[in-house]
Amino acid sequence: MRKWLGVYVRSFQIIISLCWLVLFATACGKQDAPDERPVPAEVSEEQEQPTEPLIKPWGYPLDAFDRATRPGDDFFIYANGGWLANATIPGDSSGTGFSVDMRNRTRERLASIISDIEDRYAARGSPEQRIRDLYKSFMDEARIEIAQLEPFESDLDRLKGLQDHEDVALALADPEMGIASVFEAGVGINPERPTDYIMRVGHGRLGLPDRTYYLLQSRRLDVIRAEYVTHIEEVLTLLDEQNARLRAEAVFQLESRIAELHWTRADRRNAELTFNPMTLGELEQFAPDYPWALLMDADGITDESALLVREKSALPELAALFRSTPVSQWRDYALFHYVVANAVYMPRKFSDPSFGFFRRTLHGQVQPRDRKWRAISFVDNRLGQEIGRLYVERYFSDDAKRQMTEIFENVKAAYRTRIENLTWMTASTKQAALEKLDAMTGQIGYPEVWRDYSGVEISAFELFGNVRRLRSADKASNLARLNQAVEEGEWSRNPQTVNASYSRTRNEAFIPAGYIQSPLFDPNADPALNYGAIGSVVGHEIAHGFDDQGSRYGADGRLENWWTDEDRAAFDSQGQRLVDQFNAYEPLPGLNVNGRQTLGENIGDLAGVTVAYHAYLLSLNGEEPEVIDGFTGPQRFFLGRAQARRYKRTEQGLRKRILSQVHAPMALRVNGIVRNMDEWYDAFDVQPDNELYLAPEDRVRIW
Repeated sequence: MRKWLGVYVRSFQIIISLCWLVLFATACGKQDAPDERPVPAEVSEEQEQPTEPLIKPWGYPLDAFDRATRPGDDFFIYANGGWLANATIPGDSSGTGFSVDMRNRTRERLASIISDIEDRYAARGSPEQRIRDLYKSFMDEARIEIAQLEPFESDLDRLKGLQDHEDVALALADPEMGIASVFEAGVGINPERPTDYIMRVGHGRLGLPDRTYYLLQSRRLDVIRAEYVTHIEEVLTLLDEQNARLRAEAVFQLESRIAELHWTRADRRNAELTFNPMTLGELEQFAPDYPWALLMDADGITDESALLVREKSALPELAALFRSTPVSQWRDYALFHYVVANAVYMPRKFSDPSFGFFRRTLHGQVQPRDRKWRAISFVDNRLGQEIGRLYVERYFSDDAKRQMTEIFENVKAAYRTRIENLTWMTASTKQAALEKLDAMTGQIGYPEVWRDYSGVEISAFELFGNVRRLRSADKASNLARLNQAVEEGEWSRNPQTVNASYSRTRNEAFIPAGYIQSPLFDPNADPALNYGAIGSVVGHEIAHGFDDQGSRYGADGRLENWWTDEDRAAFDSQGQRLVDQFNAYEPLPGLNVNGRQTLGENIGDLAGVTVAYHAYLLSLNGEEPEVIDGFTGPQRFFLGRAQARRYKRTEQGLRKRILSQVHAPMALRVNGIVRNMDEWYDAFDVQPDNELYLAPEDRVRIW
């Protein structure tokens, strides 16, 4: 089997009149009053909206094809081969393709917003002031180089002075430091009572992307592991620590022992395995070698407080490892991971080596992005909903939301029809599935309630101080949800995010404004392309409510079994067939896809594309779609899907995705899906002599 490898014209702004200068002059010398906050710049009412698709001629570039490849042999290459042959991965990236184009466009828009804020007066304490000054603090590289480690000295002194395991635990859990800890705790929705929040506890992060990087036998991973030890040594040397090589090796050995105790990603996805209610008192008895109460007392958690433990079997052994490991070794671990967490805010003698390993070695990225674009991303990440609100005001139209809502509802309607006509599901389970579908809502574009950052002080002259205050505010915001009812319409993402998601406990799909742009969605493109691209995304997110794990949650987001044993067995059998298919794919020599690890996303892709196709037919209202440049409507639908996953990745980036991510490589998110769809065979007349051909009885059909 062949191995498949994976601006907008800037809006005219309202001209800022000289009255801003008057306002500024009036404001000088006195404290800003609340009513002095300026109104954000808006799109001119006279601005002409585009009437043609961004991608000519009808939303798909005709030079993207590889006409020498038959669609049935490799549909990803047929649809994208011409583009792949000419696409080059920029030196400041580990890949290029549809999502990179969308993120770059979004960053340019955010840059425009920040530029406009910089050019006008912003009252102290206003969102504009926080955005402007956070950006400036990151851009002030000269100040960072002059200060060297001064902003970090108190933290470093604390870490070097750790005396006992309790000191270590408190330092690793300090949100302002940002260190990757052995355990992580945070507030989330309670799957048992989805109207309430609960404290969740599980094992923490690793230095390398996944446990497989420590444990899998591979010559390439041996090289990465050796370079990682060298990087740890380099960091300890920069911190003036003696015997840096021996200590670096000890840190790596400690991380390797932690990795051995970590659950696999497949197990960490399991809704039932990760649902383990306990009280704090019970957790202390279950994993007694870690000072749980010491850490949670400050958060208001008592012995009787309910917790949700995720990777249950790992906790006692990790706690025992924590207690048996000398404090001196934890000290080195903490020093190294402190630099890992904060290198981007440090002088270049720290940030350059960090880039060298984590971006160049692990991802194949040749050079850092320009600091301006890193600053934009920094503001986007740290004040996401604040700048996101301005993004929505300027770049996301009511008409785009209306069209997306229509697509969402059409996809839901297609799901209803598909469920009603399933032959493998009994009536009682169908009824429960339909109730869940009916209860599912779509959060399109942006939240109705925005996060308030007004309590966070942001200075243009104190980058790391800003970071610490924002980290502290994030934790406080998270903890404040405890003992509160779940807030309707709450968004954990920013509206400018170039991604979509589904919440099992909310039974809601989130399609942010940042994802509603070309090539996924273009109001002037052929509708078949939109349904193949953004429609399949909508279908994918809805399908997460019915994948191998989402299907364990009911209509109200409660973890419960609404299946008959017979139906669950039939569903799991189809899922196993999909696992087997993806296990057989080998995107890199000797490295196969993990079908179990990627199962939820593969079900989402298969169901999403299938149902979006039928939603497209529904949108035609019985009319026959026209033929455009020789392509029928069904063919253009599948081209839309192929374009929506068009991507070229470095070998390092592809390896990281296979080993540590729940999504399959992009080529397989096209080829591995369409070969299971009868509709694709019909659209492109795929025959048994084609390489992607599967006999009808071998095709997986779930939803």
